[in-house]
Amino acid sequence: MEKKKNGIFIFLGICILIAGGFIGGGLTDVADSINQYEETDDSFRMIVQDGTIYMYETTSGQVWRKADNLDSKWEEVEYFCDE
Repeated sequence: MEKKKNGIFIFLGICILIAGGFIGGGLTDVADSINQYEETDDSFRMIVQDGTIYMYETTSGQVWRKADNLDSKWEEVEYFCDE
């Protein structure tokens, strides 16, 4: 009877190890699909802050803003920086 119990425990241990390998591989695939980085030619970034939408053009540094409603229009943000 004791040998039978030991055999069952060894079999269950092996099954758990094999299942863990399958689960780990599946989780790696899911993580890789989530962390994909796609390069785009999009040079614009959009930021929403306090009911205002800002659009930032990364190549020239120009910034536009507009209130978050249908009637507002885009306006260029004038800013000064110390050089």
